[in-house]
Amino acid sequence: MIDIFKYTNYREYLKACYGFLKENNSAFSYRYFSMKCGYKSPNFLKLVIDGKRNISSQSIEKFTIFLKLNKNEAKYFSLLVEFNQAKSSAQKSQFAQEILKHSTFKRLHPLGQDYFEYYSKWYFVAVREILATKQKLDPKTISAQLTPKVSEAEVESAIETLLRLGLIKKQDNRYVQAHQLVTTGDEVSSSAVAQYHKNMLDLAAKSIDNIPRELRDISSVTVSLGGENIPRLKELIQKFRKDVLELSAQDQKKLNVYQLGIQMFPLSQCKDES
Repeated sequence: MIDIFKYTNYREYLKACYGFLKENNSAFSYRYFSMKCGYKSPNFLKLVIDGKRNISSQSIEKFTIFLKLNKNEAKYFSLLVEFNQAKSSAQKSQFAQEILKHSTFKRLHPLGQDYFEYYSKWYFVAVREILATKQKLDPKTISAQLTPKVSEAEVESAIETLLRLGLIKKQDNRYVQAHQLVTTGDEVSSSAVAQYHKNMLDLAAKSIDNIPRELRDISSVTVSLGGENIPRLKELIQKFRKDVLELSAQDQKKLNVYQLGIQMFPLSQCKDES
């Protein structure tokens, strides 16, 4: 059968299992699965794979029995279901951490925990970016420069993680950024991105009282738009982000690290009238 530990999304795992079973037994079908597991809907498995139906706690056991998963595999499958179906970022983070502790997952995804920490702790990103200022920095100096305060031990831990991820390297007896794109890693590790955004929004709110006005810009605009203009607005935001990245890339005299956040969300809900 398919190795479940290579997956971080149970729907993708089930899709792979269906393909495997169909390839090795032409008689296998969605209807056959429903008949064996006691589901009235003949295409229940397809609805689950397509994300149109969820699996209940009672159904988890039916799936694990049908797929002949051992105790270790069944536990992992259950965690994936809980993780993928979590309704809040807090729940998703909770189940993600349980998955990251799983011994088999750690073996197959050795950098999973590192990626999770990179996004769940705001200063990991800041430490990597501060190394682009071309100053000769050690953990103690970086700790003194970061705001809010981050301990020297926390900076050292961040540097060790960044080295393992290949996001920084040691060159000429100093740490420098590695020219590598920052990816979100697997789905479990990237679940921490939501926490990263929450942390940054919290820091933005605190900056109103803690940072001088000339060093920050907190502004917003509230507008009403038709649904057809939402994609255009998102394009404008994406273009602005790219312009900012280009500005940073061209800057030869980088001195400090700045966080720029852009948020767009509805303050009203109304069905389209056609």
